[in-house]
Amino acid sequence: MPDRNSTFDLAIIGGGPGGYVAAIKAAQSGLKTALVEKNKVGGTCLHQGCIPTKALLYSADLYKKFQRANEYGIATDKLSFDYSQFHRRKETVVKRLFQGVQFLLKKNGVEVFEGEGCLTSPNNISIRKSKTEIDKINAKYIIFATGSIPLIPISIPYDKKYILTSDDILVLEKIPKSIIIAGGGAVGIEFAHLFNILGAKVTIIELLDDILPSEDKDISTTLRKIFIKRGIDVFTGTSLEKVEINNCANVTIKRKISLPPIGTESFTYQNEFLKVDCLLLALGRTPALSNIGLESLYLNFKGNNLQINEVMETSQKGLFAIGDITGPPLLAHKASKQGLIAVDYISGKKPIPLNYQNIPRVTYCSPQVASIGVTQEEAEKKRYKIKTGRFPFIANSKAIIDGDYEDGFVKIIADEKHGEILGLHAIGPNVGEFIWGISLTTALEGTAHELSNNIFPHPTLSESILEAALAVVGKPIHN
Repeated sequence: MPDRNSTFDLAIIGGGPGGYVAAIKAAQSGLKTALVEKNKVGGTCLHQGCIPTKALLYSADLYKKFQRANEYGIATDKLSFDYSQFHRRKETVVKRLFQGVQFLLKKNGVEVFEGEGCLTSPNNISIRKSKTEIDKINAKYIIFATGSIPLIPISIPYDKKYILTSDDILVLEKIPKSIIIAGGGAVGIEFAHLFNILGAKVTIIELLDDILPSEDKDISTTLRKIFIKRGIDVFTGTSLEKVEINNCANVTIKRKISLPPIGTESFTYQNEFLKVDCLLLALGRTPALSNIGLESLYLNFKGNNLQINEVMETSQKGLFAIGDITGPPLLAHKASKQGLIAVDYISGKKPIPLNYQNIPRVTYCSPQVASIGVTQEEAEKKRYKIKTGRFPFIANSKAIIDGDYEDGFVKIIADEKHGEILGLHAIGPNVGEFIWGISLTTALEGTAHELSNNIFPHPTLSESILEAALAVVGKPIHN
């Protein structure tokens, strides 16, 4: 246990991917650093989010592959799955990575305080367990990195049995026969994909007009068609009206129904009653800002989120904020980058400002969805004159070899005059693995012409980027 009343150059409250990365970087930069974490270092991403969900999805996707084993010349007999083993492997993965984070913090000399950190003044933190103070620390600079928690409307009888959040469903070791997923964002889509593969009757309800509403419309529309083809009910323009528990989840929804003739803007609403084993609330997340001592400070907010400048400093000098508490996008890699920028500034460097438009995002359903930059709709709304290029994975040799293309494609949006890439949107096999290349290209203000002159290895999925770039400049080869 670190010494009571310790003094540090920097203290960080919250040990998720923003907080622990910032702590390691600070220690490497010569700052005496404290990290305060009330649960386990690694945060939601490692213990209730990114890592455990992807571990479960990987097992499910392997099961899906084995269902087609004969197509690849592999004989299988009485194929089945053990969902409890999915969970055991998930816990093994999480434990290994957790131990890795602990090791790195210790290796770099970060002093970790286990407890809930609460600011008592701009430079002092009280560390508490069960509301009892166990330590005090003083720091010249403080970074808040407390993350977010699932959003639960007060009108919904949340019981962790029939009404679940993403935290709860990660420890559910029995596949429900039927499930409603309220929310068609990345979290809802990933769980819909998971339970559909494993045999559950899945219904997605989304208030907006399409699933993955922040993605390019071509992407959202394609994924919706794929999900419907797989037997997933997708209700968009739909709201939760009433939820009751009676040894199951009784859910009343209000659906937006289009009226004929097709193509008009006429519609009506109708209520429907659904009875399912459980309801998953995937309605978004809210910043975790309670009980950390902000009440006595005069900090600026933007909605529910802390307002920060380009070096992540709040309106209180010396107090910084990173990650989900600063607003969208709620992504682990955004939080980590914000932490690195804040530490560079605190260390006396001049960090390059974060371009929020250049943050890649990935949804790990199958096919995967990955994107960066503006959508076509956003570009047109901003009055850009654009050119688009699109290439289908059904024409990509590696996707055909893998037998994994299913209506997927890569789409590039470029400025018409200069060819600068404004956005890339992809739906297909492992597209999350090559989106970083477009992040680099856009950071360097690369053009579709420059991208089309690059050499990609053959046969690879990444060649679809080349072909989409060629389509932008008007010279597609394989399409």
